Amino acid sequence: MKTDKANSENGYKPFVRQCFLTASVALNIVAHGCVIGFPAILIPALRLPDSEIKATASQESWIASIVGFALIMGNFIITPLMDGVGRKKSHLLTILPIFAGWFSLLMAESVTWLILARFLQGVAMGMLGPLGSIIIAEMTDPKNRGAFLTSVSLSLTIGVLFSHSLGAFFSWQQSSLICSFITFTSLILIIYNPESPSWLISKGRYQEGEEIFFWLRGRTPDQETEFENMITAQKSLRKSSILGQDVSFSVRLRRFCIYVNQTFRKPEFYKPIIIMFVLYTMFQFAGINVISSYATDIIRQVVGPDANAKVLMVVLDIERLICNLGAVFLMKTMKRRTLLFSSTAVCIFSYLGKSYYVYARENNSLPFTSQWIPITLIGLYMFSLTVGISSIPFTISGEIFPLEYRAFGGGISVLALSFNFFVAVKSFPVLTSAVGLSITYLMYTGVVVVCLSVLYFMLPETKDRTLQEIEDSFRGMSAADRKCAEPLNGTYDNGMRRCSSHTLF
Repeated sequence: MKTDKANSENGYKPFVRQCFLTASVALNIVAHGCVIGFPAILIPALRLPDSEIKATASQESWIASIVGFALIMGNFIITPLMDGVGRKKSHLLTILPIFAGWFSLLMAESVTWLILARFLQGVAMGMLGPLGSIIIAEMTDPKNRGAFLTSVSLSLTIGVLFSHSLGAFFSWQQSSLICSFITFTSLILIIYNPESPSWLISKGRYQEGEEIFFWLRGRTPDQETEFENMITAQKSLRKSSILGQDVSFSVRLRRFCIYVNQTFRKPEFYKPIIIMFVLYTMFQFAGINVISSYATDIIRQVVGPDANAKVLMVVLDIERLICNLGAVFLMKTMKRRTLLFSSTAVCIFSYLGKSYYVYARENNSLPFTSQWIPITLIGLYMFSLTVGISSIPFTISGEIFPLEYRAFGGGISVLALSFNFFVAVKSFPVLTSAVGLSITYLMYTGVVVVCLSVLYFMLPETKDRTLQEIEDSFRGMSAADRKCAEPLNGTYDNGMRRCSSHTLF
């Protein structure tokens, strides 16, 4: 009976706890997916003759893209909060601006109010961007971490589908009210979450960290080894830090400048930063947020003006949801690099195919016309985005940063996500008006190809590796090097005591 109870404690119960924790993050992200998809129902509604609020083409692009600009502010806000007040309190604080944004939308009477509401929602998204992946990565088992992290892109997909579906039945004001209830539900779940054990350990609160770590993960030999390695690494870092020292502000400032200078020279910091910058840039120019924001316009330009854009938009969202569910399985079975490179290759092919089709149709050089050709190309494009390109960046972002720099590095790297969100979404209608859709697709394809080439040489494989092993690999530290760093009273797997000399006296 004891054995059965222990197996339950080390298997079923920890998994359920990790699912509950992931659900709190995922539900919050669903609301952010609603934010991304909201322009697709808001902008067409503003164009209707009976709309009380009128917007110019330039204002429409600002309504869609201001979220990307606001993301940057959210990134700067969350970076010190993650380390200062902890993961849980930071997560709670992300609720405030998105709540304010939904209710501002509900009461908006001008374009200015709409843009302000979207800005507030963008701040919330910028705060949760690095935080959500870090919370899931730190508090879930490495064997299931990839699948749990895939819930980030899955939740965004559900949010986009939900907002697009609401637009078919409700006004945009009613839709914003309904979306606010998703945020409220996530708030309830977050309240019952524990603090991250990794953050507690980084602050020297080892006993609290130990209790929560094994409560979340169960107590098995693998979990104990991972916990001991994390404790050893953090104790070594704290010994060389200035925590607890009573020094003047000028001394602290000078030491901080030295710390920043040294940090940016460390491969375990700058390599993940470069990788995430390139990943996030490729993610945005692959066009996932572009098609979410301008879905109906893109469908009419690619398929034709007589296409039923609203129906096709919802169909694409359903496809995106199904593919995201499949991505959870693929993330658990396939290597990260294999999934990323294969899905991006399909994306490049579909980009080129859409570009050629639009160009040929505009120049009347198609041998025959059929809506199924562009619909198939768009479907293939959505498949490639969903199964790899939109899931891998959020998975990798929670895995490759060392614990010491996880908040700092995550906050800096996500600036690329925010900036490129704004550039890609803001520039898309401008480019399509200036050079046409086919040339715009070719330009976006060029960015994707360059990014993929850089990742081929820099991106490591992270599947089924602990966060400590990934951290050590960027430092150039092998498993044998980590064993040498353990205390001398440690033991090998066979029970023999470690010794500093090969000769025993």
